[in-house]
Amino acid sequence: MPAFLEQCLTDARALEAAIDTEPPSGRHRAYGMSTKLCQCQCAGFCLSLLGWLCSLAATVLPQWLTKNSDLLQSEIFFVGMWEACVAQDEGPVQCKAYDSLLGLPDDIQLTRILMCVSVALGLLALLFSLSGLDSITCCSDQETTKGRLAVSGGVSFLLAGVTTLAPVSYMAHLTVVNFWDTAVPEFVPRWEFGPALFVGWLGGFLLVFGGLLLITSQCCFRKSEGNLQLQPLPVKRALWHKTEYV
Repeated sequence: MPAFLEQCLTDARALEAAIDTEPPSGRHRAYGMSTKLCQCQCAGFCLSLLGWLCSLAATVLPQWLTKNSDLLQSEIFFVGMWEACVAQDEGPVQCKAYDSLLGLPDDIQLTRILMCVSVALGLLALLFSLSGLDSITCCSDQETTKGRLAVSGGVSFLLAGVTTLAPVSYMAHLTVVNFWDTAVPEFVPRWEFGPALFVGWLGGFLLVFGGLLLITSQCCFRKSEGNLQLQPLPVKRALWHKTEYV
């Protein structure tokens, strides 16, 4: 009996020594993979958050299209999705909301729908990606669940970026076509790009790039980190069979 206990203690010490003597390169590689995963996730989340804020700002801003009359240089007209405004050099900006929803042009109605969908998808993606970050453990500690949440957030950010770029590009296309329309006399003022279009383009590209970064971070770094964690298992199993045999 004492010999058996002595052999068990010897095997336990050998097991601890085997775990402690794991190659330093493997530990450094696993730590490096985890660090790269966290950095890539944080970068994708920050870019997507900034893009969502730009998309929200473009949705609210009334300066989608601007027009300056040659007869009245002191007045600048703005048109947005929700209201039309006029600004004067010496005086406040006066805005008026659209009277009818069904009486709006088709391009404004389509832009409203897509931009609202983009804001809703971005908000949902923020919740998913925030729960899937490795640096946050309040929601779940399982790697599989957190990976799925991060990928879902990245896909939602990607869709939000597409639904932002589509209406902004569509409005810009209509503005260019109407600006170069030969049927309109040259002395008639024409609509041009407003600041909200550029804010929408910036937000759409940031959402797409941030979403792709979240998705690729899970595909490139999560799998490699999981494979490295399986290295110590054969050593434990061999020592356990040796203990049962004695």
